[in-house]
Amino acid sequence: MNQHKIDNIFALDSSERYGYLLRRVADFETIYLIADEEENYVMLGSEDGNVLPVWPEKEFASLFLTDDWSSCHIVEYKLSEFMDWLDDLAKDSVLIAGFPNLDLHTVHVSAIEMKNHLLFEMRQYE
Repeated sequence: MNQHKIDNIFALDSSERYGYLLRRVADFETIYLIADEEENYVMLGSEDGNVLPVWPEKEFASLFLTDDWSSCHIVEYKLSEFMDWLDDLAKDSVLIAGFPNLDLHTVHVSAIEMKNHLLFEMRQYE
């Protein structure tokens, strides 16, 4: 992916990036997270509680492997596994940060909302 495309997508507002995330994940059936050396997924601090950031493409997630996350790595999740995991995240009250940009501006949704949004989007690709 070229830098111009990355810049254009990051320039979208948070809700537009979230829509992009849903479409890409439903289409390619993968989603990307970042984990530390102990395989714990990174979380964003928020007044809302634990917030798990996710990205639609590896190239976007890789841009976050700096500073505090420089020793972390990207984890690719198959959509079916991620959908199952969302139920567990919901029980633990973990929110999802749908496609943060480099300033960490993002949309926070519950795990159940994310699952429902993905289910709706997946139906568009059937």
